[in-house]
Amino acid sequence: MGNVEIYRKTLRFSVMRLLVTILGIFIIVALPLATFLITAGMSEVACAVATFVAFIVGIVVFVLIIRYCGYLFTAAQVAMITEGVSKGTLPDDVYAAGKQAVKRRFVTASVYFALWSITKAITNQITAGLNALGRVADAGNNAGPASTVAGIVSTVISVVLEYLNYCSLGWVFLNADQSPFKSTCDGAVVYFQNWKTLLQNAGKVIGITVVSLVVIGGAFFGLGYLAFGSIPSLTAILADLDASATLDDGSSVPPGTSLIILCAIVALLLWGGIHSAFVKPFILISVMRRYIEAGLANPPKVDLYGKLAGMSAGFRKALERDKEEAGAAA
Repeated sequence: MGNVEIYRKTLRFSVMRLLVTILGIFIIVALPLATFLITAGMSEVACAVATFVAFIVGIVVFVLIIRYCGYLFTAAQVAMITEGVSKGTLPDDVYAAGKQAVKRRFVTASVYFALWSITKAITNQITAGLNALGRVADAGNNAGPASTVAGIVSTVISVVLEYLNYCSLGWVFLNADQSPFKSTCDGAVVYFQNWKTLLQNAGKVIGITVVSLVVIGGAFFGLGYLAFGSIPSLTAILADLDASATLDDGSSVPPGTSLIILCAIVALLLWGGIHSAFVKPFILISVMRRYIEAGLANPPKVDLYGKLAGMSAGFRKALERDKEEAGAAA
């Protein structure tokens, strides 16, 4: 089964995840707005407090419910991508099978949601180390050439290692007969153990990400510039911000800077949502294929567990939980 076919058959999960995210954003915006309109007749203090509380409630709902629902769609999609890559076939109703896979292994998927920080911590440790080396080379100057190079390399590594989370989750589904803690640790070990093989995907990952940013992000930037630039009241406010701002050397900010910054922020946010929903899954299929092939051909080796445990407190805790579960089962 080819990558394009797997992508096409699992795309519905991306659409559902995007819709859930949009619903969450709508709740964050609509709840405080509705509260403000309802309490508009009260005192200013009461109205402000009620609106603030509604905003906090909206954020809590987004984080605890919407984000978790989105994760479950991600888990179902990863489960089906893993099955398509490892078995070379997918069920006729992929969407129903994906939901069933998550229901069948709900505890496993939920545990991994809590363990997601393990692989994130490993990535953060690597990039933080590179940035620290850059600062040392520049004698503490964060804007020096070594720091700049380290920052670029760290960004590239972060983009590539981001798929470690999804691959590790795929390893959890691939090895559902063992503890999710054990599978999570195994999945991370497989990723780093086969880094030379998986690095062959780095060029594709970075290339597609850059093209996606330029094409999709650039389109949103252009549309935003045209839309925001045609609102007189907004452009007047932004012009005042430009006039009152100065650069570090005391010179004035070029006219139109605030409008460009606003458009860039909006474009990045919209690009992030579209890229995550529709572009990242396509990249993941290619990465997952190499990952599973490498993992099956070269199973996890014990010596890497100690090294990763030294890089991530979460990894150490997962190993401890696996030992506790193994001891309880015995």
